[in-house]
Amino acid sequence: MVIASSISQNKDEKNRQVGFLVGSLVPINYFGVGPLEVSGNNSSISINNKLGYYFGMLLKTDYTKKISLETGIVFCERNFKLTGSSSNQSSILRDTSSFGYVNYSSPIKGIIYVQLNKYLFMRNSIGFNIDYYASAVASKGVNFNIDHYSERARWINGSLSGELGIEKRISKIGVFYIGAEVNIPVSSIAVTRMKFYYDGPNYDRYEPIFLRGNFFGIKLKYYLPVEMESEKKED
Repeated sequence: MVIASSISQNKDEKNRQVGFLVGSLVPINYFGVGPLEVSGNNSSISINNKLGYYFGMLLKTDYTKKISLETGIVFCERNFKLTGSSSNQSSILRDTSSFGYVNYSSPIKGIIYVQLNKYLFMRNSIGFNIDYYASAVASKGVNFNIDHYSERARWINGSLSGELGIEKRISKIGVFYIGAEVNIPVSSIAVTRMKFYYDGPNYDRYEPIFLRGNFFGIKLKYYLPVEMESEKKED
């Protein structure tokens, strides 16, 4: 009975690894990440994605050799650029502005591995994130023609994400991963309101934009060796 109990406990043990994430949000025109444009009677403004970034700490649990579950906490900053112009005057007015929108995310992702050789694995994952938005943001144009304000559409939201990448496992050093991610919020992340001053105190006010916040990311991950996690438990 003792032997049977010991075998059962060993089967129930799962490899758990602490990991670290760093990545960039790439401004591309796919997956709903493309530019937006609004127009008034005398002016127009376009909103474009800029290079953003995210980083965080992860906990990965291996249930089998081919299936894992990953959770953690991630900081994310989406960056946007505003470009406005007006032809109401004899000379065309132009202005630019930018702003960053911050959120904290708790991901829950299921991972499936396809072994390529002894050390390399292709990794596919899909999951759900619980997103918390920090606060509203405001900005002014370089020439003070653009007046921008983005408030939280809600302080908590959800998003769907999918990843595809390559993982290299080195038993004594740890696990290294590089991959790409598509993240799609369930609903709008912010309500953006803008004005463009084209003639002194006169301005165009645009209809509010419900900012979706979709992004495409390139990320790097590193996980501590399993042996290191085992030593911590024994201590």
